[in-house]
Amino acid sequence: MTTEHRFDQDLPDLLAQVAQAPAPDYRDLIVQQTARTRQRPAWTFPERWLPMSTVTSRAVVAPRFPLRVVAVAAFLLIVLIVGAALLAGSQHRLPAPFGPARNGLVTYASNGDIYTVDAVSGRSAVVVNGPGNVDPRWSRDGTHLVFERQDVVSGRGLVYVARADGSDPTQVTPDSLAGITTYSFSPDGKDVLIAATANGVPAVFIAAADGSGIRRLDLPGRVTDAAWRPPDGSEILFMDDGADSSGTDSGIYAVNVRDGKVRTILKAADAEGRFRGHPLWSPDGSRISFGEWMGVGPDLETHVITADGTGDRVLPIPSNGVTQAPISLSNDGTRLLVVRGYPGGFDQSRAAIVPVDGSGSGFEIAYPGGFDTGGIFDWEWAPDDASILGTPVDASGSTLHQVLLDLGTGSSRTVPWASVSQPSWQRVVP
Repeated sequence: MTTEHRFDQDLPDLLAQVAQAPAPDYRDLIVQQTARTRQRPAWTFPERWLPMSTVTSRAVVAPRFPLRVVAVAAFLLIVLIVGAALLAGSQHRLPAPFGPARNGLVTYASNGDIYTVDAVSGRSAVVVNGPGNVDPRWSRDGTHLVFERQDVVSGRGLVYVARADGSDPTQVTPDSLAGITTYSFSPDGKDVLIAATANGVPAVFIAAADGSGIRRLDLPGRVTDAAWRPPDGSEILFMDDGADSSGTDSGIYAVNVRDGKVRTILKAADAEGRFRGHPLWSPDGSRISFGEWMGVGPDLETHVITADGTGDRVLPIPSNGVTQAPISLSNDGTRLLVVRGYPGGFDQSRAAIVPVDGSGSGFEIAYPGGFDTGGIFDWEWAPDDASILGTPVDASGSTLHQVLLDLGTGSSRTVPWASVSQPSWQRVVP
């Protein structure tokens, strides 16, 4: 058995032998040759001109880093990146309340049940079972639904708010409220604006979406066409329903939600002998469009004004057209869906897309049936503004199955789901 011989045991002796090595024979010859060479002038040395710190600085050699530490650090970095990605993916991003967005699900009512449906595939699912549920509408962030539940015997309705999947339905109106006509979420989704009848008079209410309370707005006269002002819902637009049952002399107003102060946008006296209807906010809250009937014949014009009532502009109509009523604004605020009428009656009414800036009369889209100008909420732009979902009516006023107006091709088609309720399209983050 041999004893292990290690190199480090012999290293001192080897170093000593190298240190004691004799000087080479050529050393004296080199000294003789270099002695005859003149010394380099002092001005040629960089130290005379440059700071010594610059000349003497040397590249710092980084110490060796253990590979194990590098591997652990790399692993931890990967874990952090993956974790951040999973966290971001698990959080529900909400779309802006106004402006274009990506198309989500369509909600509708059929036979007393509430459905959601993918408009592309046509696959639908029941999210709220009936009976008596009608006209669901999405919140602006697409996370909740508001709908009316009608008693099948008395016809009296209650407004409910539920999550997007139909869970946690919450009653937000009292049993005593009657004659519910319209409702819509505030931009932040915390409240619901409700038009209903109180003691036989049209009135407007604001109900908390969580069911914690409801209050009536103190507004003068008969109130109609209430709508939140974009983008923050600080005001509510409304019209008086006329000095009498004829509906003439209609003024346009806005009430401050916080303090209840009412400001006049267009006085009722400005419309003496005429009828105004269906005012619409632009998505940025800077303009208002409305229809105005001149009181003689079928003439109906679409006007656009600023939020303070100035800058009145009448949108153009083809020379042979006789009526043009505003229906709904695009999400980008540049176009307006109108119902345009021609001589010959109901069958001649057409859908038209008109630029809001008044630069032209736009283009028309053929569709089955006609527009019911009384059902002003029955047509809604898709969040991406590429199409419009609506519910046409026939000559007798009966609703037909929903159709989709394709703005790219200028055509219409019946949707694959059967519904005659108000259309509402969920907004999703682009």
